[in-house]
Amino acid sequence: MSDIRLERKITLSGAVFLLLGNVIGASIFILPGQLAGVAGPGVFIAYLIAGIPAVANCLIAAQIGSILPVSAAGYVFSSVVLHPFLGFLKEWTAALGLIVGVPILAYGFADYMAFFLPEADRIIIALSMVLVLLVINLLGIHTSIRVQMVLVSIFVISLLIFAVGGLFYIDTSLLSPVTPNGYGSILDAAVPAFYSYSGFITLTAIGEEIKNPKKNIPLTLAITLFVVATIYTLITLVLPGLIPWQELGSLAAPMSQASSLFLPGWFAILITVSALMAAATSANVALIVMSRSFFALARHKIYPGWLATVSSRNNEPIPALILVSALIILGISLQGEIVQYASATVIGLMFYGIVWAIGLIRLPTALPSHYQNAYFRLGKRTIWVVATIKISISLIFLYVGVMNNLRPATIYLCLVLLGAVYYILRNRHLARSGISLKAILRDEAHQKFE
Repeated sequence: MSDIRLERKITLSGAVFLLLGNVIGASIFILPGQLAGVAGPGVFIAYLIAGIPAVANCLIAAQIGSILPVSAAGYVFSSVVLHPFLGFLKEWTAALGLIVGVPILAYGFADYMAFFLPEADRIIIALSMVLVLLVINLLGIHTSIRVQMVLVSIFVISLLIFAVGGLFYIDTSLLSPVTPNGYGSILDAAVPAFYSYSGFITLTAIGEEIKNPKKNIPLTLAITLFVVATIYTLITLVLPGLIPWQELGSLAAPMSQASSLFLPGWFAILITVSALMAAATSANVALIVMSRSFFALARHKIYPGWLATVSSRNNEPIPALILVSALIILGISLQGEIVQYASATVIGLMFYGIVWAIGLIRLPTALPSHYQNAYFRLGKRTIWVVATIKISISLIFLYVGVMNNLRPATIYLCLVLLGAVYYILRNRHLARSGISLKAILRDEAHQKFE
């Protein structure tokens, strides 16, 4: 295994702004309106249901991040406590999620940019956003975090103004009946709604660069979950209380139109700008997180060695950043629908959420010293409760997501099988060279952490 290590440059505040910008993406400016067209005024219930596995994700991520603060910690954890094959599939599905997930952000960025540039080509705008973010990240993680802090501050403040202010202008007659399309529609909406909560677990991928990670990773997750849950609940209550749910489903920029009902005209422009910022900050974190994951797997001999090289200027994985950007551009070129993209992404998230939950159950026996010495430690009974909730909801979400999106799900499954074939062939090649993946990962898990 390469001995190249990334530097711990990210403070607690930097980690919080990165995670906030990742979780609160452009989807919250778009999806609640579309999903209200499915679930009616009860869309807030769909988001509450989607928040349950998000809480489980945060607890699992806090546990993993506090004991294995390395790049691609989820991969290392799954590989050591379960099997390297499952660890690899976790990262492979994450890469697939990148290809279909970040285009949601890029297209969301383009849709809101149409407010200012109605004649601009949607794909060109989406591609331009990715290329600008690549340039920022090539300048280094410090530059990226500074940009993130400014953008996140602006859009979080604007969301709170809309969400809190809108409570005083809700038309309660628009909220009845709560479930006009039945309770099944609530569950149908909860699956893509979880996409808006899906960014928490990504924090573990950059644990190697977070200062005092054993303490700061759990703190970052707790702070971010509180802010996100508050904003999401308020927004999904306010939107259908301002605009009839039948209309919300067909609006491209529902929050901009809803804000014009009770706020000054310029605020609709601020909401639009905020959506642009949210899309950009989420895509920015995707670049950071996935480049570190590719870097880590290359360091562990799974991916080609050139992906494990770093810049001599800032000690950051530049080749991996460029590859991740190329994969996002590929995803944009597929031109899928946003709800399909979201559902396909959630299918992958649910799969490796199950893997993580099973790994969590095995943690106390598979890595006993790590567990006993952890700064943040879930009790063994709590572990079983969290894992059971996570597995149960993940299985339900998987079923609903697959049944509602059979064609994308079939393509997704084929791509997962392709990854499995790659792993088997790569593992055989390494074994013939006298290299043991299990030994590499065991050494990674048992190194001394700062």
